[in-house]
Amino acid sequence: MKNKKFFVGVKGVIVRDDGKVLLIKASQEVEGRDHWEVPGGRIDANETIEEALRRELSEEVPNIRDIKVHEVVHSYRVPRDIKDDTSLVLIFYRVTAGFDGEIQLSEEHTEYKWLEIDEAIEIAFPSVADAIRLLKN
Repeated sequence: MKNKKFFVGVKGVIVRDDGKVLLIKASQEVEGRDHWEVPGGRIDANETIEEALRRELSEEVPNIRDIKVHEVVHSYRVPRDIKDDTSLVLIFYRVTAGFDGEIQLSEEHTEYKWLEIDEAIEIAFPSVADAIRLLKN
């Protein structure tokens, strides 16, 4: 049996003091619908998990500051290969942070919303909704 290759991605479920969650809308639709997600991306060579998460948060939300990475809230294996014979595993962390002014987004995203957990679950991409749902426990 051939060994399977995986990329590992890290995602930050950013939660405000009032319990609202930050969702960001991807520039491109996924599976024919809007893709509301949380910031994050793949770990690069020689990065720790936390370094990768902090880098991705800073790239996708450039004015983020005072990032605090908390516990893992969810993990998810994408059920299909994303490139050649390579799949993807996502690890979701609860994150608290501050921002210099209004949220700024990279070119990868077009909108953002601060939503109550139940509202976020309604519009988030399924794997993200699962991670947010686990915040309620």
